[in-house]
Amino acid sequence: MSMLATAGHSYAQSQFTYGPYVSVQMNVDGNGNNIPGDAAHEPTIAFDPNNPDKLVAGWKHFASVLSGSREGGWGFSDDGGKHWQFQGSVTPGQQRTNNMVDVDSLGNFYYQSLHYDATGSYAQDIEVLKSIDSGISWQAPVYAHGEGADKGRIGIDRSGAASDGHIYLAWREGLDDRHFSRSTNHGESFEELIAIPGNPAFGTIGVGPQGQVYVSGRSENGELVGAKLVFEAYLFATSPDARNPRVTPTFTTQTLDLGGSPVMFQYRNNPNQYGPPGDVQVSVDTSDGPMRGNIYVMAPVDPAGIDNMDINFIRSTDGGLTWSAPMRLNNDPADRNAYQWFAMQGVAPNSRIDAVWYDTRGSLQPGISQLYYVYSWDGGVTWSANQAVTAPFNTQIGYPQGAQKLGDYTHLVSDANGAHVAYTATYNGEQDVYYLNLFPDCNHNAISDVLDIQQRRVGDTNANHLPDSCENIIVPGDIDGDKDVDLSDIKLVLAAKNRAASANNDPRDLDRNGVINMLDARKQTLLCTRSNCAV
Repeated sequence: MSMLATAGHSYAQSQFTYGPYVSVQMNVDGNGNNIPGDAAHEPTIAFDPNNPDKLVAGWKHFASVLSGSREGGWGFSDDGGKHWQFQGSVTPGQQRTNNMVDVDSLGNFYYQSLHYDATGSYAQDIEVLKSIDSGISWQAPVYAHGEGADKGRIGIDRSGAASDGHIYLAWREGLDDRHFSRSTNHGESFEELIAIPGNPAFGTIGVGPQGQVYVSGRSENGELVGAKLVFEAYLFATSPDARNPRVTPTFTTQTLDLGGSPVMFQYRNNPNQYGPPGDVQVSVDTSDGPMRGNIYVMAPVDPAGIDNMDINFIRSTDGGLTWSAPMRLNNDPADRNAYQWFAMQGVAPNSRIDAVWYDTRGSLQPGISQLYYVYSWDGGVTWSANQAVTAPFNTQIGYPQGAQKLGDYTHLVSDANGAHVAYTATYNGEQDVYYLNLFPDCNHNAISDVLDIQQRRVGDTNANHLPDSCENIIVPGDIDGDKDVDLSDIKLVLAAKNRAASANNDPRDLDRNGVINMLDARKQTLLCTRSNCAV
């Protein structure tokens, strides 16, 4: 296949820090600086499952904010997102929109895109490009579908099952009512289209641990109610056989109760002006742990009452047969000017769920948002406290010609240590795309709790992924009360060597024989939560 685009080397230096988290601009010039006068939005991101430091992002790029010409922008990083290399379009001179990247188990990246006709008048077909060198270059586009489309989505099977490597596409609208296709040959070609009952729109694709395929979305039918367009229902489609290359895939579709309605606000009351509030997210736990196969759906919803928009979450532990009651993830007081929108969700290989969204609670103005982050270690039963992770920014400036919005979506994927977020912001007074690495950090040391525990900087006595210092628990062997067992604790035991224990529950008498001695010190060494019992 011919190579159409190859990146040079330029490093992004435009960074914006908020607490322990750093947003790194991805659409930069050759010197790593912001490009004045351009615009970029609708970023998505993927990482190589064999090396999470290798990241690829794709977005809709406008060389000039004054032009409606939009191309398939992309960037890549080989250092975990600290620096990004960007050099234009995957197919220079061709207009593209609704770009989305994903990756297979081998580390090959794929760029799904709606490709415009030669005049740039409309999106005439869906194409998929493939990169076999970590996003440095892209092979020629492969045709997947024609006759128009909107909101193309891609999902790739990384289950390790026989269907591993299958590529699934779903979209909305177009001249054909069939809105799903697949590739069973690693993107070399795509099969005849099939229909999904109900045609879920504005959603995403999830793949289960045995290759099950799930498509989330909302209905297309709606009615104007006051200042908002209210749609009929949230939809969830399941295919048990899309993984089987010998049969034509079939789907069943159900409605979901997410505790509110899917809506689109009229521009005066919309933080995204003429754009939607984001996609319906579906993610699946593909770990080998006890939550394997759990399905999670999250979306911005319009709840009953004065609150305009919340982020709600539901879960299924039986393959989508039944669902939990809706849970509101944002914890702010209900307010007509508090919008939570552009929901993003990912599930890590260690079963952690990461959730991020845009939020106006700090300003109570539709046009001023900042990103909030929560995570769950127990399958979405409980969640961490809401945490702002970016500075506020204006979502109603920098609109490119012909696209009066901040785009239609942003994106998140999770690895074991944290979340890789690709989002749009206006820190430079224009629309730019940013990379943000988020991670659980309950002990506030600016390091992922996962790494803290893995590298034995902290203990996790009850193996619940939370550092002991974050919990109200008793840590065996902790003499000085700092929730760690280290050299300081061992010294306290040795200082009382050969003395009688002060009480039946003296923490220095680990074997409970009434005497503090070397046996207690040896036992305490085995309880160390620090590497080599370092202080």
